Parts: sequence; C-alpha cells; structure tokens
Amino acid sequence: MAEQGVGVTKRARVGIVGLDHWYAGLGAAEELSKNAGVELVAIAHRHEKRGRDTAEKYGAEFTTDYLSVASRNDLDVVVTACYCSENPAMVAAAAKAGNHVASVKPIAMTVDGADAIRSAVKAAGVSFMSFESNYRVNPTFLDIKSWVDAGRIGKVITAATVLRSMLPTQEWPGERGRTWWLDSAKSPGGGWIDHSIYHIDFLRWLLNDEVATVSGDSGNVKHTDIAPLEDYGAANLAFRGGARATIEVTWTASPGSFVHRIELTGTEGHIIWDPSVTGKTLIGAKNDPAGWLHIASPPRPSGAANHVVEMAMTKHATAGTVEDARTNLNVCEQFYRAAKTGQRIAL
Repeated sequence: MAEQGVGVTKRARVGIVGLDHWYAGLGAAEELSKNAGVELVAIAHRHEKRGRDTAEKYGAEFTTDYLSVASRNDLDVVVTACYCSENPAMVAAAAKAGNHVASVKPIAMTVDGADAIRSAVKAAGVSFMSFESNYRVNPTFLDIKSWVDAGRIGKVITAATVLRSMLPTQEWPGERGRTWWLDSAKSPGGGWIDHSIYHIDFLRWLLNDEVATVSGDSGNVKHTDIAPLEDYGAANLAFRGGARATIEVTWTASPGSFVHRIELTGTEGHIIWDPSVTGKTLIGAKNDPAGWLHIASPPRPSGAANHVVEMAMTKHATAGTVEDARTNLNVCEQFYRAAKTGQRIAL
C-alpha cells in the first residue's frame, strides 16, 4: 500500500486489473477520473489496443500483465474487472501487497474460490467489496431501505424481482462477438447468476436476514446454443425471518425490451421500483391521502470503486464485505444445485 507523508493530503492511488468485464472496468475508470482525490495509476488489459487507448484516455500506465498491477505495493486500491476464473489469484496478490479491493462479480467460480479470497483478504486486513453490493450505496435503494426500516409498509413478507436482458454479445462498446460471459470456463453461470447476485445481496441487506432455503428452475428457453450456461432462471428463496422472495433473471429480452423491476410487499403496503418502464419508484403505504406515491429516482450515484476508495482512505468499513460476496455466491451455487435436482436446498 502506498505510504502517506506527514501533513500531506494524499490522493488515493488506484490500479485496474482487466477490462474484460468492460462495463464495470470502464465505468470504474470514468467515475474515478472525476474524483479529485484519486490518481488512476495503471490499467492492465489483455487486448492491447483497447487497454492502451483506455489508459491513455485517463493518463494511466498500461500493461497486459494483470498480476503486475494487482501486486503493486505503491497502490491503495485495486479494481478487478477480469474473468471470474482469474479473480481469486488477482485478489490474493492485491491483498498481499496491502491493497484494498473493489471486485468483479461474482467473485469466483465456486464457493471454494470465494473462501480463498476471504482468507487472503482477512489475512491482509484490507477492505473488500464486490460490485454486486452497489445497491447498498445507491441513493434510491438507501431510500427504500429507510422506508422499510421505518415500518412504512409494515413487515416485508414477500419480494419479487425480475431482470430480463439481452444475450451478452457486446465484448466491447460497439463491438459484437461471443463474449467471455458465454464461456463456462470463465464465468460460474449464465443468464441467472449474471444479475440475480445483485438481487440476492440487496434482499439480504434490505431484510437484514439470511436465506434459509432455495429452490427453483433454470434452463435454455431461447438460446439453446449457449448450454451448459442457462438463459433463464427463477429462484424461490425463503428467509430465516419468514419472508419469501422470487428472483427471475434471464437473457431472453429482445432489443429495446429490457425489463428490471423489484416489488416489495409488506403487511401494510407495497413498494415498486420500476426504472425500465415508468422510471419511477412507487410506494403504496400509510400515505395521506391514501394511494400510490410516485417518486422520481435521484441521479445515478458513484459505484463500488469510489466507495471502496473513500472507505479505505477514511478507514471505515465498506457497505458490502467479503463475507457478503461469499454468502451471495453460495446462495447462487445452491440454487443451481436445487434446479438440477428438483429439491429445496437448506443453506
């Protein structure tokens, strides 16, 4: 980790390992470039032209050697946007060098890989947050959590989340191809885990509760050529406190028909977050006058990279942790087991 001189207000030094998960990696580079308290030092990417062009845009050093950036001891934070299969080794190297980590999601191919990451992070005493915990630092979801915590809809008894996106064939902005998301050697699952992991983390955080059992179904309803990866999955979760949730996430959308929606039902009202159709958050609860309140969403906030930087430099805990990322991946792993066997799996 980079050293700070006495009496000097230090800019956080950040390296980005991989732009494979390009919307996370490029998004992190853009948000960090707007933070006056950050110096983007180095970017590593396997595709030399894409990586070099990006590094030059942000005034950073460039290399194709991922490990050389992850293991630098003159950084404060490392952002990983590499393949999931590569992430445990990159995080272990970053942590050993004393670097805090904002991680690609899912953090590993298996829970065993997540355990290796957890061990490395804890041994080094560094901060760690995965991109799936972004909802925890999003103003809209912070508002929703505050309403739930204040009891505006009573006790949450059910939740339903839906996200239907297109098959991920964009390997770089404006460039199409068979992406690494469609390679089962590089990603732990297909259309379901791709975004359900966000919803799992959100619900665990919102309810301050853990998943007790999971069941569900997955398969290929539109894109049969991507097997063994699925394009469809629907999970049924039961939480220890009694709440029930369904999480349907797919790669079945057509151009222009992206759908993302979260519904929460409480004993005394409802909350609906609907950015893709109405662009609104709605709450039907103990309102005066009675009825639905339509609440416009605030501007898009900074994400995990800036949050990890801020928490690392101020020595505060991140909103999501390595334990959360490990737990989220375990729920996903058990869902796939349940879908394969037709059983309800206890966690």
